[in-house]
Amino acid sequence: MGKTEMDKTTVDLRAFSDSQKTEFLEHVRAFLQQRVEEERYYRSFSLSNLEKDNMELNFNLTAMGQHEMSSLKNTIERLENLKAEEKNLLFEIDELKKMADAKATALESEINALRDEVKLLKILMNGSEQERGKLNNSAHACSEIS
Repeated sequence: MGKTEMDKTTVDLRAFSDSQKTEFLEHVRAFLQQRVEEERYYRSFSLSNLEKDNMELNFNLTAMGQHEMSSLKNTIERLENLKAEEKNLLFEIDELKKMADAKATALESEINALRDEVKLLKILMNGSEQERGKLNNSAHACSEIS
């Protein structure tokens, strides 16, 4: 028999046999004992205990929340630091690229200057050979005339 059935049932014990009466009374006794234990359990709660438990729960929740907030703050701080480092590295890469471009430009200028020098030297060499040839031809012509 359940608790709700016990509350709603009216029983005429005269219609029961002795064994049925004994069984019924054992159920009633168990039911009443359960009710007494429940009553004691609920009376064991005092307002101060409930307030204390509530404060401990709030403290635990607050501590957990603070830990989560601290963890979240650390994560945000790490992200900000990483973004700053990324910005610095990108700036450094940009500066290195500019330096490399400047060196390449300087090297191109130097190579062009060397090419120009080679051309001039070739012209001088060709010119002096032609001059020498003219002088030799003139000298040879003069010696023939004399």
